[in-house]
Amino acid sequence: MSKLKGRFQKVNLLDYSGTEQLRLEKTDQSHRVFTNYQVTGLNQVKEEETAELDFIVKKASNITVSMAEPIQVNQKHKQELSLHIEEEALLLWNNHEIMLQPNSEFSRRTKVSLEGDAEFVWAEITHLNQKEYFHYASLMEIWVEEECLAYDPLAFSTSNELIHHHGLIEDFQYTASIWYIADKLPFDEWDIQQRLSQAKHHRAGMTDLDGKGILIRWLSKDLQLLQQEVRDVLSFFDEKITEIRKWRV
Repeated sequence: MSKLKGRFQKVNLLDYSGTEQLRLEKTDQSHRVFTNYQVTGLNQVKEEETAELDFIVKKASNITVSMAEPIQVNQKHKQELSLHIEEEALLLWNNHEIMLQPNSEFSRRTKVSLEGDAEFVWAEITHLNQKEYFHYASLMEIWVEEECLAYDPLAFSTSNELIHHHGLIEDFQYTASIWYIADKLPFDEWDIQQRLSQAKHHRAGMTDLDGKGILIRWLSKDLQLLQQEVRDVLSFFDEKITEIRKWRV
């Protein structure tokens, strides 16, 4: 198993450990609020291994984690993510992309735990392969203190059995998800709705998570439009987060 562990405190990275394949590096990208890091080496993890990422964001820290490059799934790729965010802290799992190649399988289990008024943002775009066999499975499990706020299994496959039991993705080639978890969202949901396009061959919807967060999900045939829309939503989030948290730094 390839493991990557890190504990973030303000602008410092504490208790870091990685492997030959997996590394975590601070970037030189400056931001008024966030300290930025990137994960490298996920594409070098062997097919038979699991990439295990275990991160803790300490109190009142604002951290962005990005992938150094899109994840290319050529055969099999498996991940286990554990993300713990202490009170007053925010973790942004920055927009990353997963590209499923013909005859490939991707699986990931993500467990996020938040303390008190911690916040969590996650964004991902997945390139599906409609011409050849593929299988994508992801489980997002989000806990706020002792409450399970979300338990979200998501699967896409060319398997007829899976389609029969879980619904159709028709001939859409791309999907995306954005989560924003917060005790008090720093915006009105209408602000997000007006940023979601109603273009042909492009569908988007938003789910309220009991007033403690939102989930936005897309299906699209237009990669450029999808990427732009995800960037627009994240840019809006960044603006609102900065307005509030710049006084806490």
